[in-house]
Amino acid sequence: MNTCPTTRRPMFWTWLLGMASLVLTTSSCSEPAVNSSTNEQTLETSLDHHGVQFDTAISRPIPLTLAPGSKLGLLHDDHDEVERHVRVILEQAIFSLKASFPDLVVVERHSIEDLQKEFRFQAKGSVKDQDLAKIGHFLGLDYVVVFDPIYHDLNDLYGLRNQIDTWDVLLPLKIIAVNTAEVKLHCLATVKAKVGRQMKASEVRLLNREALGIAATLAGQCLSSSLNGTTPHL
Repeated sequence: MNTCPTTRRPMFWTWLLGMASLVLTTSSCSEPAVNSSTNEQTLETSLDHHGVQFDTAISRPIPLTLAPGSKLGLLHDDHDEVERHVRVILEQAIFSLKASFPDLVVVERHSIEDLQKEFRFQAKGSVKDQDLAKIGHFLGLDYVVVFDPIYHDLNDLYGLRNQIDTWDVLLPLKIIAVNTAEVKLHCLATVKAKVGRQMKASEVRLLNREALGIAATLAGQCLSSSLNGTTPHL
């Protein structure tokens, strides 16, 4: 089984977008700019996990400076348990930034969940960077961190065993400035597993979780390295 990864896009927040649009009548509607002059370069390495070879690549960090006291929050609505696993890893990476930037204010996810429950809005479809910026502004953030994992549709698994040749996942991670909707940082982690054998459905799901976990760790390192001006440890 060597199919193209399928994007699993989070179910985001239609009602909150409406509220944010009313609050932010002066928000910028221009397309976000991405500083990709050096970010297109990648750092590559190879790992061996339990007999499966993983080839990994991560965007080369771009130096990024956040003003002291900036409020930063990760926005994501988990599609499944695997995405929850990715979110937890990235949340830990974001909280770890406070060791180097003690003035950084990190908004905890449960605060956002509480807001969802309070207003009981329903989320349908995906939203653009400008919309995410409006949500961040509504929540009192200066920057929002978002990720959008791309991986195989596990519903395509068939029978007791599946022939898996390679297994690819992508994990784009962005920091978006709330006031301008500009993409200040774009980290792209790529993980390809070389398998070449039959696997049970449970093994494939574990492989997918492990590959995305590696991608999340790499994306977190890219984020930290960009803010600290260092090179990720691959």
